[in-house]
Amino acid sequence: MTGLNPIALAVPVFGLAIAGEWWLARRRGREASYHPGVAAADIGCGALYQALELVLRIAVLGVYGLCYEHARLVDWDSASGWPWVIGLLGVDLAYYAWHRVSHVVNALWAVHAVHHQSEDYNFAVALRQPLAEPLTWMPFLCIFAVLGIPVEVALASFAANMFYQFWLHTELVGRLPRPLEWVLNTPSHHRAHHGIEPEYLDKNYGGVLILWDRLFGTFEPERRPPTYGTTDPLRSLNPLWGNAAHWYYMLKLAATARSRWDALRVLVAHPSWRPVGVAASVGGRRPARYRPSVSAKIQLRALAGLGVAVTAATTLLLFEASLSVGQLLLGFGALAAVVVAATSALERRG
Repeated sequence: MTGLNPIALAVPVFGLAIAGEWWLARRRGREASYHPGVAAADIGCGALYQALELVLRIAVLGVYGLCYEHARLVDWDSASGWPWVIGLLGVDLAYYAWHRVSHVVNALWAVHAVHHQSEDYNFAVALRQPLAEPLTWMPFLCIFAVLGIPVEVALASFAANMFYQFWLHTELVGRLPRPLEWVLNTPSHHRAHHGIEPEYLDKNYGGVLILWDRLFGTFEPERRPPTYGTTDPLRSLNPLWGNAAHWYYMLKLAATARSRWDALRVLVAHPSWRPVGVAASVGGRRPARYRPSVSAKIQLRALAGLGVAVTAATTLLLFEASLSVGQLLLGFGALAAVVVAATSALERRG
């Protein structure tokens, strides 16, 4: 791992964007767009993801390198622009495929659901990334190694795709001019993707382009303001529990199955599937958004702790090249302790 991690440079930009959106939301009378505890949980998830990703990336790059060295089908000329065309466009198509599979296969949804658990919708939600997501992305990314795409091109294409999606997480941007809405993924399209209304479920998987959804029949326009979150609300600010919650649910579901086949099927079935004899959850009035109330003093202490965590995560990003795997894991553990302590305080859990 060499060179400066671009995420470290982006952290101040993300911070300024979140602060600016919060200020503008208040100016427009949309104070409910941000809740300190929910935003802290979202940002804490992002800090933990970035710290653990430094370790998981070693495995991802190792597998990519093996595929590139021993399984690539094409050797591109160093002056050719095709690797960049294939990388930028192909990664977006691969993102669509990965995203779609992550919504309809239980084991992958258990990872990806973390990003959808926030019941708010703002720039902080864009940072709410699942800890194990690099591992679910790995098979899709390695397709480009087989196609002979150098790792730096694949990673740059992936990073550009992710950076683009940051601005999609806002309620302050309405619909764009029709030609842009038809081609690009926009805040309007992505708000619908995060909605739990029946018409919005499993729709609008695109990263940069919404054309894939239009082509493959998964497009749904934003017709009414969505309700955000997951169909089974998390009701917690703890990011570690957020990453474990759906796995725990699947374990309980498998334990109730009447056959081994149904118990195994829990891993690959759609998240809405139930084993024979297990009734689907009965829909009812959705509870109010989870917004625990604590004193301003506790909020300030918790947010100060979160600031320490973000600073520490950024430091890990800056110095990753000089740190061992053990040191990176130790840093992740320390970050996890700080973030869990901060979010627990915001929930009055001690």
